[in-house]
Amino acid sequence: MSRVSVEDSSVTVLIEIDGNVHLVGMSQERKEALDEMVKMVAEVVYNTNRTQAELNEFLGYKG
Repeated sequence: MSRVSVEDSSVTVLIEIDGNVHLVGMSQERKEALDEMVKMVAEVVYNTNRTQAELNEFLGYKG
């Protein structure tokens, strides 16, 4: 496993409710705080070989 930096990454928040996966929305201020927290506590990341657009399409998100 190779080391990667998450410093310049973006964070996508998903939540599972009753077996279905949903994207989570929040204010920009809260999103920035959560991004920083996730980046500080992340111990490992797994490459899915998918782009954000592919994830959005898979989830049915039209944005």
